[in-house]
Amino acid sequence: MILNKMPCFVLFFFTFFTLIVSAQTEKEELDQLMHIWAERDFAEEVSIVSDFLKSKGYKIPSEKEFKKRSLDYFGIDVESITFDCQYMLSKYDYNCFTKNGRFLLTYTESFLISEYKGFDVPLTPKQGLELLNSPDNEYSPHLIAYNKLLFNDNADTFVKNYFLSNRKSSLQEVVIYFNYEKNSLLYEVSLPVWDDDLRNMWHFIFYNNPQKEYRKRLLNDLYIQSGEYVISTLLKVLSDNWYIYPKGIPISENKKITITPTSQDKALLHLIKLQSQHQSKETSLVDSQRKAYQYLVNFYEIDNKLESRLKENNYYNMGLKVLAEEQKVISESKNILIENHYITKSNDNYINFRSEPNSKAPIVNKLLNNIDLIKINAQGEWLYVKLTDNPSMKGYIHLSQLEYNNNN
Repeated sequence: MILNKMPCFVLFFFTFFTLIVSAQTEKEELDQLMHIWAERDFAEEVSIVSDFLKSKGYKIPSEKEFKKRSLDYFGIDVESITFDCQYMLSKYDYNCFTKNGRFLLTYTESFLISEYKGFDVPLTPKQGLELLNSPDNEYSPHLIAYNKLLFNDNADTFVKNYFLSNRKSSLQEVVIYFNYEKNSLLYEVSLPVWDDDLRNMWHFIFYNNPQKEYRKRLLNDLYIQSGEYVISTLLKVLSDNWYIYPKGIPISENKKITITPTSQDKALLHLIKLQSQHQSKETSLVDSQRKAYQYLVNFYEIDNKLESRLKENNYYNMGLKVLAEEQKVISESKNILIENHYITKSNDNYINFRSEPNSKAPIVNKLLNNIDLIKINAQGEWLYVKLTDNPSMKGYIHLSQLEYNNNN
């Protein structure tokens, strides 16, 4: 009996010994991984991600261009950064960007942590690169699309499809939170799918780059999209936050965007101008002019220096006239402020002007390049427009054949 049990005992002992040795080997391997990670610094990670992005067609911008775009999109002067990974507040609270690598980091800690033999351990550089290249990695498309669009103006098929399929998240963040406006198609398509309450968007009235003042184009598009509701909503948040702007809007743990009184005044007057010209089935022009006056008087009560400041600056030449006795604000001129203009642009040097928003609709006319148009509204990837020089001529043009006219 004892002799018969000996082989089982030996097998059990051998198995137990093997498990101990295996556990020790595994522990040593894990310790080695931890040691490698501990020695790895951020510069190495930047190099890995940089190589990955370049392999996907990303072109590292010049220092001058990167500095300009970082200010435009994030309101941050790269010269003031002391740590290479500058954390930023964003829609998802995980973005930072590196001035040495000159790109935006968009991945979360999931990129840094991986399950390895039952343990959550830091990735080695090699594993990190393998993870970025993995077809199952959901963060890599995000990383590629953001950087190619923001810093290269590259809306190739991959980038365009990524943002169009993530309209309520990524596209909204890029256009609204990061002030991206260069690609007309992506900008326009983002507008109808906002899921944020406008009351939580008050600081997007202004650009992240304070030198660019307020977002005229965005205010006009919001009005085109939602009408008088936008005016009342944004005027309410303007009044609620009137004295917050000069103190600064936080964009990172230690940085703020400070809005100047001039920018505040112009944004206010722009909304007042929209109100003074608003007409609908429910609201007459006179009613709107009186409502605009009441809005303005309410702001005079909030800021006792506002009225004298506006008069001294001739209402910033925005074409407004305040009639105190009649209690009305009327728009005398400068209607171009509340119009969004586009110019035709096509590699074929002509553009089909159609009767309906689809590529099979009858062609009303063929337009040459650089024809100025005024946006009436948007329908998907098509704009309904009228010719600036002939407003009675109206029709649809696909957004791929239009470029926003920033000169107005």
